[in-house]
Amino acid sequence: KMKKIFLIVSFCLLIISCSSSGDETDLSFSNLGSDEYPQMFYMEYVPCQEGVYYSAENFRNDVLPEWQDLLVEVNSPLVSAYGIQHVQRLSEDEEDGFWQLIWNSKTDAEAAWKIWNTNENVTAWTEETAEILSCDGEKKFSFDAYIARANDTFGEFEPSDFVSEYYQCLYKDGKEGKDLREVINQLEMFLNNAESLPGPFSYVILGPDYETDEVDFFWGNFYQSEEARQAFEAEWQNLNPEVEDNWNMVSDCLEPRYYNSAEVPTS
Repeated sequence: KMKKIFLIVSFCLLIISCSSSGDETDLSFSNLGSDEYPQMFYMEYVPCQEGVYYSAENFRNDVLPEWQDLLVEVNSPLVSAYGIQHVQRLSEDEEDGFWQLIWNSKTDAEAAWKIWNTNENVTAWTEETAEILSCDGEKKFSFDAYIARANDTFGEFEPSDFVSEYYQCLYKDGKEGKDLREVINQLEMFLNNAESLPGPFSYVILGPDYETDEVDFFWGNFYQSEEARQAFEAEWQNLNPEVEDNWNMVSDCLEPRYYNSAEVPTS
């Protein structure tokens, strides 16, 4: 159930219906916040395990600086990165969290991984930091991603510490991307006219770039804090049952998963 409103058997149908004009491949993630919405970019989630020496301090002091240097060394086109950590791990979870990577395109991502995986200094860094944090790029989950609004909707967004929630969804029989797009249009109309919703708030739709029968799309919502998420949900329920009702006619979603999230500086 979608309570408040990270893909699609045919995600291209959604992207085509999302386009207001022009070729979306010409847009880039760096244009977020401009008049060029909606747009598509590429997002990957690399599963990570915390080692015996993991701590925020050890990550910041012993893992992050060399990773930033390696990005420069390999001339990486990576746009931005985030760390997301399970608020509550379930028994089926094999990871403690994910290293989330944002690219302007799949082409950029594939080229960058090819160089990264063959760099000797990268290999050495990976081995040296494994007992702090170990991430498996071979098991990453890759997505086409669609975003319709900037992170600072309803207020300034601080990426160093925020809360994210992700819904895993399947289309109901007879429903597809164009039906989801109609719900997104309704949501956007509501959000554009909603003055009392607490913020900031933004969302993303993720279309798996891998074969799976378990999910047609993920829907991710982003809030500044858990308190802000609860306040948004309470006000949402008071203001807008219609969008949620229409959402439930289009898709079936599992209960959301919650993550403590933060931007990982690339420099």
